[in-house]
Amino acid sequence: MLKLWLCVGLLALTAGRAAAETYNLQLTGTILSRTCVVSAGSESLVVTLGNVNSARFNGAGSGSRYEPFTLTLEKCGSVASNVSVTFNGTADSRDPQLLAVAAAADRATGVGIAIYDRDKNLLPINTEGESTALTPGQAKVTLEFYARYLANGEEVTAGSANASATFMLNYA
Repeated sequence: MLKLWLCVGLLALTAGRAAAETYNLQLTGTILSRTCVVSAGSESLVVTLGNVNSARFNGAGSGSRYEPFTLTLEKCGSVASNVSVTFNGTADSRDPQLLAVAAAADRATGVGIAIYDRDKNLLPINTEGESTALTPGQAKVTLEFYARYLANGEEVTAGSANASATFMLNYA
Protein backbone atom coordinates (compact mmCIF):
# COMPACT_ATOMS: atom_id res chain seq x y z
CA MET A 1 0.00 0.00 0.00
CA LEU A 2 2.84 2.35 0.85
CA LYS A 3 4.35 1.75 -2.60
CA LEU A 4 1.05 2.63 -4.23
CA TRP A 5 0.79 5.96 -2.39
CA LEU A 6 4.41 6.83 -3.33
CA CYS A 7 3.70 6.15 -7.00
CA VAL A 8 0.49 8.21 -6.88
CA GLY A 9 2.39 11.04 -5.14
CA LEU A 10 5.15 11.07 -7.76
CA LEU A 11 2.61 11.08 -10.58
CA ALA A 12 0.82 14.01 -8.96
CA LEU A 13 4.06 16.01 -8.78
CA THR A 14 4.92 15.45 -12.42
CA ALA A 15 1.38 15.82 -13.77
CA GLY A 16 1.29 19.57 -13.09
CA ARG A 17 4.33 20.39 -15.24
CA ALA A 18 3.82 22.81 -18.11
CA ALA A 19 5.15 22.10 -21.54
CA ALA A 20 8.73 23.29 -22.05
CA GLU A 21 9.96 25.27 -25.01
CA THR A 22 13.54 25.50 -26.20
CA TYR A 23 15.16 28.73 -27.33
CA ASN A 24 18.60 29.46 -28.71
CA LEU A 25 21.24 31.37 -26.73
CA GLN A 26 24.38 32.53 -28.47
CA LEU A 27 27.32 33.97 -26.53
CA THR A 28 29.81 36.02 -28.51
CA GLY A 29 32.83 38.12 -27.72
CA THR A 30 36.53 38.53 -28.17
CA ILE A 31 39.41 37.96 -25.82
CA LEU A 32 41.82 40.86 -26.13
CA SER A 33 45.33 41.15 -24.87
CA ARG A 34 45.87 44.75 -23.86
CA THR A 35 48.06 44.13 -20.84
CA CYS A 36 51.73 43.37 -20.31
CA VAL A 37 53.51 40.96 -18.00
CA VAL A 38 55.48 42.41 -15.06
CA SER A 39 59.03 41.07 -15.35
CA ALA A 40 60.27 38.86 -12.54
CA GLY A 41 62.75 41.53 -11.39
CA SER A 42 59.98 44.10 -10.93
CA GLU A 43 57.47 42.01 -9.00
CA SER A 44 59.03 42.71 -5.61
CA LEU A 45 61.38 45.70 -5.60
CA VAL A 46 63.46 47.11 -2.77
CA VAL A 47 64.46 50.77 -3.19
CA THR A 48 67.26 51.76 -0.83
CA LEU A 49 67.02 55.39 0.23
CA GLY A 50 70.14 55.13 2.37
CA ASN A 51 71.19 56.85 5.59
CA VAL A 52 70.31 60.53 5.62
CA ASN A 53 71.30 63.03 8.31
CA SER A 54 68.22 64.65 9.89
CA ALA A 55 70.02 68.03 9.68
CA ARG A 56 69.72 67.80 5.87
CA PHE A 57 66.03 68.69 6.14
CA ASN A 58 65.38 72.39 6.64
CA GLY A 59 61.61 72.69 6.38
CA ALA A 60 58.62 71.31 4.53
CA GLY A 61 59.51 70.13 1.04
CA SER A 62 63.22 69.67 1.65
CA GLY A 63 64.37 66.21 0.75
CA SER A 64 67.07 63.64 0.35
CA ARG A 65 68.57 62.77 -3.02
CA TYR A 66 66.45 61.12 -5.70
CA GLU A 67 66.93 57.34 -5.86
CA PRO A 68 65.99 55.85 -9.25
CA PHE A 69 64.06 52.64 -9.71
CA THR A 70 62.38 50.99 -12.68
CA LEU A 71 59.40 48.77 -13.36
CA THR A 72 59.90 46.54 -16.37
CA LEU A 73 57.00 45.16 -18.37
CA GLU A 74 57.28 42.46 -21.02
CA LYS A 75 55.22 40.69 -23.63
CA CYS A 76 52.65 43.43 -24.16
CA GLY A 77 49.45 42.30 -25.79
CA SER A 78 48.44 42.72 -29.39
CA VAL A 79 46.14 45.67 -28.62
CA ALA A 80 48.13 47.28 -25.77
CA SER A 81 48.06 51.06 -26.13
CA ASN A 82 48.68 52.87 -22.81
CA VAL A 83 49.65 52.09 -19.24
CA SER A 84 49.78 54.20 -16.10
CA VAL A 85 50.91 53.30 -12.60
CA THR A 86 49.25 53.92 -9.25
CA PHE A 87 51.38 53.49 -6.13
CA ASN A 88 49.12 52.54 -3.23
CA GLY A 89 49.95 52.67 0.46
CA THR A 90 49.33 54.49 3.70
CA ALA A 91 49.42 58.24 3.16
CA ASP A 92 51.43 60.46 5.50
CA SER A 93 49.09 62.12 8.03
CA ARG A 94 50.67 65.54 7.55
CA ASP A 95 51.11 65.43 3.75
CA PRO A 96 48.76 62.93 2.07
CA GLN A 97 50.76 63.06 -1.18
CA LEU A 98 53.57 61.19 0.59
CA LEU A 99 53.86 57.57 1.64
CA ALA A 100 53.85 57.32 5.44
CA VAL A 101 56.84 55.95 7.28
CA ALA A 102 55.87 52.65 8.93
CA ALA A 103 55.09 52.68 12.63
CA ALA A 104 57.99 51.46 14.76
CA ALA A 105 59.30 52.17 18.25
CA ASP A 106 62.33 53.97 16.78
CA ARG A 107 60.49 55.59 13.86
CA ALA A 108 61.71 58.85 12.32
CA THR A 109 59.20 61.69 12.35
CA GLY A 110 58.70 64.68 10.13
CA VAL A 111 59.29 62.83 6.86
CA GLY A 112 57.39 60.76 4.36
CA ILE A 113 58.50 59.11 1.16
CA ALA A 114 57.80 60.81 -2.13
CA ILE A 115 57.57 58.96 -5.43
CA TYR A 116 58.25 60.75 -8.72
CA ASP A 117 57.85 59.97 -12.41
CA ARG A 118 60.73 59.92 -14.92
CA ASP A 119 60.64 63.74 -15.15
CA LYS A 120 60.76 64.05 -11.34
CA ASN A 121 57.15 65.20 -11.09
CA LEU A 122 55.62 64.15 -7.77
CA LEU A 123 53.19 61.21 -8.03
CA PRO A 124 50.85 61.54 -5.06
CA ILE A 125 50.36 58.23 -3.29
CA ASN A 126 47.08 56.44 -4.14
CA THR A 127 46.68 58.53 -7.32
CA GLU A 128 47.01 57.33 -10.90
CA GLY A 129 50.07 58.71 -12.68
CA GLU A 130 50.48 59.91 -16.24
CA SER A 131 49.96 57.45 -19.06
CA THR A 132 52.81 55.93 -21.07
CA ALA A 133 52.16 54.93 -24.67
CA LEU A 134 52.67 51.28 -25.57
CA THR A 135 53.22 49.70 -28.95
CA PRO A 136 51.00 46.65 -29.51
CA GLY A 137 53.12 43.52 -29.09
CA GLN A 138 55.97 45.49 -27.51
CA ALA A 139 58.56 43.06 -26.11
CA LYS A 140 59.82 45.22 -23.24
CA VAL A 141 58.83 48.51 -21.58
CA THR A 142 60.88 50.22 -18.87
CA LEU A 143 59.01 52.67 -16.64
CA GLU A 144 61.35 54.97 -14.71
CA PHE A 145 60.62 56.41 -11.27
CA TYR A 146 62.38 58.04 -8.33
CA ALA A 147 61.85 57.95 -4.58
CA ARG A 148 63.22 60.09 -1.77
CA TYR A 149 62.55 61.23 1.76
CA LEU A 150 60.65 64.50 1.91
CA ALA A 151 60.06 66.66 4.98
CA ASN A 152 56.35 67.03 5.73
CA GLY A 153 56.52 70.21 7.80
CA GLU A 154 57.09 68.73 11.24
CA GLU A 155 60.50 68.69 12.86
CA VAL A 156 62.52 65.82 11.41
CA THR A 157 63.80 63.41 14.04
CA ALA A 158 66.16 60.48 13.57
CA GLY A 159 64.94 56.90 13.40
CA SER A 160 63.94 54.13 11.04
CA ALA A 161 62.17 55.42 7.96
CA ASN A 162 60.83 52.41 6.11
CA ALA A 163 57.60 52.04 4.19
CA SER A 164 55.90 49.68 1.80
CA ALA A 165 53.57 50.23 -1.10
CA THR A 166 52.01 48.27 -3.91
CA PHE A 167 51.75 49.33 -7.50
CA MET A 168 48.82 48.87 -9.82
CA LEU A 169 49.05 48.98 -13.60
CA ASN A 170 46.15 50.73 -15.31
CA TYR A 171 45.62 50.02 -19.00
CA ALA A 172 43.65 52.14 -21.44
